[in-house]
Amino acid sequence: MKDVFKHQIAVDPKGLARYFTALAEAVEEGRLPLTEGERSVLLHPRGLIDLGFKARRKNGRGRVLLEITWAEEEPDWPLLGDPGPDS
Repeated sequence: MKDVFKHQIAVDPKGLARYFTALAEAVEEGRLPLTEGERSVLLHPRGLIDLGFKARRKNGRGRVLLEITWAEEEPDWPLLGDPGPDS
């Protein structure tokens, strides 16, 4: 099953740091709930997590791309929609 959740905002450096802190805490807890409007996704990062990192500078703009992946251990966990009664 493939579901996609996208979110994009503009933040200042302190706001970005807060997002990374919240992401790190959620990953450490093994529950990563994401919501925007009516859409939500609840991910369960567990086990060995792969981190891909790419940075570049071009025409006066910097870019960092992060990719974080892991194997979902339980195929029946909800991905998109209602996160269920345990959230």
